[in-house]
Amino acid sequence: MPDNISAILSASAGPVAIFTDFDGTLVEIAPSPDAVIVPADLPQRLERLYGALDGALAVITGRTIADIEGFLPHQDFSVTGSHGAERRHDGEIEDPDPDHIAGARHIAKALTHHLGEEAGILIEPKPTGVAVHYRAAPEKRAEVERIVERAVAGVSGFHVIEGKKVVEARPVGTDKGEAIRALMTIVPFKGRTPVFIGDDVSDEDGFIAATDLGGFGIKVGQGETAARFNLAGTAEVHAYLDALAERIAARAANQPAQSQEESMVK
Repeated sequence: MPDNISAILSASAGPVAIFTDFDGTLVEIAPSPDAVIVPADLPQRLERLYGALDGALAVITGRTIADIEGFLPHQDFSVTGSHGAERRHDGEIEDPDPDHIAGARHIAKALTHHLGEEAGILIEPKPTGVAVHYRAAPEKRAEVERIVERAVAGVSGFHVIEGKKVVEARPVGTDKGEAIRALMTIVPFKGRTPVFIGDDVSDEDGFIAATDLGGFGIKVGQGETAARFNLAGTAEVHAYLDALAERIAARAANQPAQSQEESMVK
């Protein structure tokens, strides 16, 4: 087992809650949002981890809940989508703020007007935000940033964030850190050590929140970060999650025998 995974497992000694990003963390980043390839063994891996953690597993993503349900159907873990503006917990989906929905539609209309015909630009409307992808036209970054900033300036309560070849408009006060803080107040997350795994600039809020709450972040890939640990890529993320689930299962299997030994000593 790589030393970095062993170190993370050592830090995950007690009951943990796992929060993880999707793109670039559980799956490889694709040329476009709908081109993501979900590894065949990922659903089973997440089901096993969810069981080992007694349900304390959540995907925290900039994608919509509908996107995650499309890529990973029939999963019971919690999902916080659109950077915290959407939430599914215990099978129930909370309705987004109507003002956020209206603001996102207004911004999407403006961006479609200015960028809808631009080659290599993909506009992705979300229930409470809009993402503009320029992965196929990286030379247009400055233009995209300028136009998104202008569109957001006319809508109260929204701001702009940047990610890997994407500029996104989202409601103020919704970020992955706040999503983690909210989930950590409810069962089955409450009382556990939070661990957040992510790869992008938008995940830094999550790393900070996990640290503030007594846990830590895991950065996937290189770059300056508030995360305590680093993993090279999605393969190492999968290896860590598998090792964590296996360790929890092994401890559970040994627990009855240990209890019997303790009673015999007494």
